[in-house]
Amino acid sequence: METFDLLLTGMAGAFDPHNFLMLVVGLMIGVVAGALPGISFVNAMAMALPFTYLMAPVTAMTFLGAIYVGGVFGGSISSILINIPGTPASLPSCWDGYPMTRKGLSMRALGIAITASACGGIASALLLTFGSPPFARFALTFDQPEFFAATVLGLASVIAIAKDAPLLSTLSLFVGLLIGTMGIDPMYGMTRLTFGVPELESGINFTVVMIGLFAIGEVIDLICAPASKKGIVKQAPGRQIYFRDIWKIKGSILRGGGLGCMIGMIPGAGATVGAVIAYGVERQASGRGHEFGTGVEQGLAAPEAAKNATTGAALIPLLTLGIPGSAATAIMLAAMLIHGLNPGPMLFATNANLVYTIFVSMLAANLLMVVAAFGVARGFSTLMRVPPAILGAFIIVLSVVGAYGVRNNIFDVYVCLAFGVAGFFMKHLHFPSAPLVLGVILGPLAERYFLTSLASYEQDPTIFFTRPISGTIIGLSLIFVVWSLWPIIRPLFSRAPRQPRRTAADNLVGSARPR
Repeated sequence: METFDLLLTGMAGAFDPHNFLMLVVGLMIGVVAGALPGISFVNAMAMALPFTYLMAPVTAMTFLGAIYVGGVFGGSISSILINIPGTPASLPSCWDGYPMTRKGLSMRALGIAITASACGGIASALLLTFGSPPFARFALTFDQPEFFAATVLGLASVIAIAKDAPLLSTLSLFVGLLIGTMGIDPMYGMTRLTFGVPELESGINFTVVMIGLFAIGEVIDLICAPASKKGIVKQAPGRQIYFRDIWKIKGSILRGGGLGCMIGMIPGAGATVGAVIAYGVERQASGRGHEFGTGVEQGLAAPEAAKNATTGAALIPLLTLGIPGSAATAIMLAAMLIHGLNPGPMLFATNANLVYTIFVSMLAANLLMVVAAFGVARGFSTLMRVPPAILGAFIIVLSVVGAYGVRNNIFDVYVCLAFGVAGFFMKHLHFPSAPLVLGVILGPLAERYFLTSLASYEQDPTIFFTRPISGTIIGLSLIFVVWSLWPIIRPLFSRAPRQPRRTAADNLVGSARPR
């Protein structure tokens, strides 16, 4: 009963008029910032942090939490409508969401994405409310080897994403890993693959690569397409989303939400890993894996549920252990410290009202996100009625501004344009680009966790297999790869039936048969 009494107190705090107004404002800021490529909701949270100085602690945490919830979903709007991932976690939404838009089902795709994201977010908020202490104790057992194993699981999922070209996808992944190593070595400070170009010493940002491959490359393809294929995508009549449609894909939403909750509580894994793994698992479990990438609703619902399910789960180690699991939760930690709050087990005893107000505000933000996301999505959906030439110009301007705004570096704009040209040729040569982006995103994380693990455990490479949790995760990664490649490797284990060897007696019998 004490928990429900605290929840009632949290509801009173979350629905206080001032706190509720800041929750709505933060939610809108997050959705818009996430939908604009290159802006990033993390940057929006960082810019909003100074404004929380004058707020009460409860108001500040509600405001930043709403930006977090709205921003994680917001990237899916541009992913679905114009094939530009607003955030790295929204990359899987391009693979089946944008093909639905090309079929004239943009509003249906947005409806599925918003509903699945809200369901995943609500599930994670409930997990945050009722499961924080036990899950926090489990997360406390994670160290650098476990973080590396979780990243390896994300990289292994690229094999499941590959449909008909697993070898090309693997090659694309390794190219992405190579690009991710450009710059200065994180452990020894040595420059790598810079080719004497000083601008490359800071590395190549994955956001710039995403914008170039998906946005600029798509515009170049639009410009080079025959005039007969240049048309405005129209919404198909009578294909809006209804409750019965969501009920048909409930399994995908549940699987994605469950995976997101489990992965979100692991510090360092984050929404990107959760979305990618959920897409790979759903491709194997849905029974329609061969159709993924052509506009399959399950392929959109699972990663959407997973990435928003990481939001509430990521707050579990933050509030109970003081361990931020991502850049967004690190900003929320900074806000708590600014207001004199020390996250940890004592926070639940000394500031229970604040903690449960955060819980309720996360639930309210995920419910209100449906309204806010539809409002922003309708504004973006007007792009579908714009002539292709104007739409292409708008995307180019948005991409250049977004690429420059990542690090305020003009060199990033040149890199973005170069990857745009590469993306055009990769599309026409049927060379998969998604694994390349995943390699650029997850490669540096895997390298950092690998090197810090060896440095912490006396350069012993067996530590990844002898620690129970990391060994289990790596074992699951191997099973995942074998499961995905089983249709290819199964013929190697199946032997053709051997023909019985003919003896001399058989030859005599055969020759005695009448003709």
